[in-house]
Amino acid sequence: MIEAIQNLIEPRHRKNIDWILILSVVLIMCASLATIYSAFAGHFGPASGMKQMVKQGFFYVSGLVLMLYISTRDYRSFPRSANVLYWVNIGLLLLIRVIGQEKKGAARWISIGDFQFQPSELAKVIIILTLAAFLVRVGSHIKELPVFLQSLAHVGFPMFLIKIQPDLGTALVLGAIWLGMVFLAGANWKHLLAVSLAGVLLLGIGWKTGKGLDKFQQDRINVLFMSRKNMTKAQRDLAYQADQGIAAVGGGQVTGQGFRQGLQTSAGFVPENWTDFAFSAFAEEQGFVGSIALIALYLLVIARGLMCIAESEDLLGRLIVGGVVSYLGFHVFVNVAMNCSIAPVVGIPLPLFSYGGTAAWINCTALGILLSVRMRRRKLQF
Repeated sequence: MIEAIQNLIEPRHRKNIDWILILSVVLIMCASLATIYSAFAGHFGPASGMKQMVKQGFFYVSGLVLMLYISTRDYRSFPRSANVLYWVNIGLLLLIRVIGQEKKGAARWISIGDFQFQPSELAKVIIILTLAAFLVRVGSHIKELPVFLQSLAHVGFPMFLIKIQPDLGTALVLGAIWLGMVFLAGANWKHLLAVSLAGVLLLGIGWKTGKGLDKFQQDRINVLFMSRKNMTKAQRDLAYQADQGIAAVGGGQVTGQGFRQGLQTSAGFVPENWTDFAFSAFAEEQGFVGSIALIALYLLVIARGLMCIAESEDLLGRLIVGGVVSYLGFHVFVNVAMNCSIAPVVGIPLPLFSYGGTAAWINCTALGILLSVRMRRRKLQF
């Protein structure tokens, strides 16, 4: 398969394939599959663990093929249909309001037979490509306030549609992508500061009036700072997942309790610890050493992206990779912080690690685009 992929790449680009990034991704996926098996087995038994591990393995293998294939395509062709992509994205997010399948109070999925598709995941890659095309088009005019506000509106509308699903976590991811990309494009720092302060002010007003955040989102933030001694039963129930998650992380100590030996994981104490709290299951079994190794793999992926930004001679390529790095970096930071109980629980999974098919494919798509830019970062190659 690797030889077939290489044959799709122009000979002058083959020497620039980033095998270090690809290997890092594969190692993260392998750690994920072991953790998914352990987490499902702890809740539903080994047979369920094997079934879900194989299912996620299919998404990873197909995602890797997708990632490698996308890397063979010239990234400069991706934004040519930016306007169409943007409005397809908006259309899918609006469609959620009509036919979206509701789970646990949130309508985020469109069902096609047995397959469930989450448009908000696709929105991340589409926003990266369309915002990059916009920023290249406006060039240095991004320093002007009207153009700067246009870039904010470009992201703000899909952010709003995702927020009302409700899915605050993904909406924040789009905000992080926008911030990273406009900063890289050379936006005026005063404009960035003003928007940041305005965001904090609106959050404060929303908190006071109860209209900016849903009640359950406010409760999740409140319990983060509460003393566990004085909690009501309802508050203890709300804090249960976070408390069990940090207990699992701490229980791993230095070297971990071993595969399938973690008390919290094997007994199924952490609810759904194959999704947003998969890191807690891994940390319990592999300990501080394993956790640092996993985080190091993510840092290596991000570092390869930063190297690509520094070396790329094309603004479009730098902006696209800046969006991918902002997206992945924000996901990793918030998810690990959430699992360690130093950030409120939000719906932000760990990329290439948490269980989920749509997310796996989108993560691989984003990394495939990064690989495409990295292979073509020099305008002239000999």
